[in-house]
Amino acid sequence: MFLLATGVVFADRTKIYPSLHSLKMEVESWKEKKPSAQIKKQIRLHQSFLMEDETCHIEPASRISSVTYFRFSCQTDSEPLLIQFRSNQKRKMEVGKFQLRAIHHIGKKQYLEIETGLVVGETKTQARLNTDDTDLDYPSKKQIPVVTENKPTTGSYKPIQNPNLFYFKSISQNPKRRKEVPSNIEVFFDSSCPLEFIEKDQSFYWDQTVSFVFRITCIRDSAYSLIRVPSTASGDLVSSNTIWKDPKPGDHVLGTAVLKKITETQTFWEKIVLYYE
Repeated sequence: MFLLATGVVFADRTKIYPSLHSLKMEVESWKEKKPSAQIKKQIRLHQSFLMEDETCHIEPASRISSVTYFRFSCQTDSEPLLIQFRSNQKRKMEVGKFQLRAIHHIGKKQYLEIETGLVVGETKTQARLNTDDTDLDYPSKKQIPVVTENKPTTGSYKPIQNPNLFYFKSISQNPKRRKEVPSNIEVFFDSSCPLEFIEKDQSFYWDQTVSFVFRITCIRDSAYSLIRVPSTASGDLVSSNTIWKDPKPGDHVLGTAVLKKITETQTFWEKIVLYYE
């Protein structure tokens, strides 16, 4: 349960804070244009905002053990726009306020990172603790309300689908978080992020191995957007348990793969299985 200390949100009314509605409008506009010079300046200065003002308030949308996603109550859609990394909480924030920290690119989306004074409480029904970022803690059908100023509010939102894929997209874009990656994460490349065939690679002639190179379509072009699928002993590519005789560049398939390791220059995948869309 997420609790905001009563009365603190409106404590410092003598100081003027930018409105949450204007911040929401800025972040929503990133779908069509780049972040403005004004928001970049606010991030650089660690601009403070109230967690609730006369125009809007922010509320937790979903939580991965070390990451919390927030949305604005005045949003028209349910997608979270704000993100908070527990490991990046460097300052002791006053409850009822938050500061801007950075802009993060995760897949095709941009999130505004914030630092908050939010107190995250455990309920009796939460018997276990999350141990890593692949273990998600989503609301059940009976959503736990967010209490602000003794007024419970509930937000309609969609929980993150395919969490391991979402997590891989996150760490591929954030160098600092790659050190935290646990091994043996199975990632499902679903229809929102299919694998696109690029080429057949026979460059490892000394050991006569053949691999097929695919691009992970939801990862921007980098060393992390490529995945090599080993051929069979006869040099064939298999998809849906059948030989894929003539793959063409641009062809899409789904797939699963186990992420063994990620470094500053590449990813190491094992147990790769392809499926036709």
